[in-house]
Amino acid sequence: MIPRERELPCAHRPRPGVDRVWALSPSAASKSRDTVNIRRRFRSFARGFVSAETFRADGQAAAAPPQAVFLHGGWRCGSTYVWNRFRDCAETVCFYEPFHEGLARLTATKIRRDTTQTWNSRHPLLNRPYWAEYHALLRRGGLRGIRGYRQEFAVNDYFPTERGLAPQLDYIRQLMREAHRTGKRPVLGFSRSLARAAAIKQALGGWHVMIQRDPRQQWLSCRSYRVGEGSLYFELCHFLILALAPPQSSAARYARYLGLPRPSAGRFRDQFRFMKRALWPWTDELSYRAFIGVLQLSYAAAAPAIDLAIDIDRLSNQPRYRNEVRAGVFAASGLVMRFDDCRMGSHDALSVDLDFAEVESDVLRMLRTYGVKTAELSPALEVPDCGARRSGGATS
Repeated sequence: MIPRERELPCAHRPRPGVDRVWALSPSAASKSRDTVNIRRRFRSFARGFVSAETFRADGQAAAAPPQAVFLHGGWRCGSTYVWNRFRDCAETVCFYEPFHEGLARLTATKIRRDTTQTWNSRHPLLNRPYWAEYHALLRRGGLRGIRGYRQEFAVNDYFPTERGLAPQLDYIRQLMREAHRTGKRPVLGFSRSLARAAAIKQALGGWHVMIQRDPRQQWLSCRSYRVGEGSLYFELCHFLILALAPPQSSAARYARYLGLPRPSAGRFRDQFRFMKRALWPWTDELSYRAFIGVLQLSYAAAAPAIDLAIDIDRLSNQPRYRNEVRAGVFAASGLVMRFDDCRMGSHDALSVDLDFAEVESDVLRMLRTYGVKTAELSPALEVPDCGARRSGGATS
């Protein structure tokens, strides 16, 4: 522990009738200055090992803040369920979808309104609205949005560019500070971060978890919103991620191979509408090719950063695997949680006129020609049938 620097008598402001004024001899004054300088140099040296955030104003080293947990996944993979398990821990502050475009216009009213029951989310019932943890970070003066958030964080910056991630990292640090201010562990649950996971970990450290689902079931869940409700959101977001990728990247080359037009710079809403006008109606094959491309590019980028990969299908079906995941979470974070209520729904892949294996093989081949290190999509064939149990529900 670094000793607290004692104030020298000559630095005191004399109080009449109480303090005496000390006059130091030249040699004593020199010795005092040397002592102060040594202590200052020691403090500076120590700060090389202890971050400035762990130093109190009095110079004493404070306990390091709890390590942040980063949850990375895609849309419709059960990531909200896993995030909610962390949220149920009293030791955490859990931020939902920190890169979501809706944060640009978030208000206190919208925080209260957006719950699992205001749309067909197929998410587990939450004790609080999705965005409750952002309330203290709303912009002041009646302005909409979260301080530090930029709408381009959502999909424009999904794949890192040469500009780096400085604005995104500053924004994430703000969320972490908000959790640390209460003495709790920050947990950030993303659906738009996989391709940035390695860069985030390199800059901010933390413990990084990836949530995976049978890719065919994941895409079928996205597709089900189009077929059942006419909602194109999830599929269009995959198109946008590819179309807005840095022009010289493997993702952009793949987008050009699929014939995706590139939207001009602007608001997410305008880019979304542009892509819808350009592509709708699209085929299931085009949608699945875009989805598998984004998935493979994301996994390849995230792989170096991942400390724990959670297979949500196995979590739903295998008690032993649940215990293994529970033990892994506890060993890394000290957090105790249960996954007994995890239940993944399923969709009938045979009802779609699409040769999934052929499309997957072709996409992998194409990405490898761009130098992407892809992984075989074996989970689609090896994950046990999870049926249609929904009592506890993760997603479907």
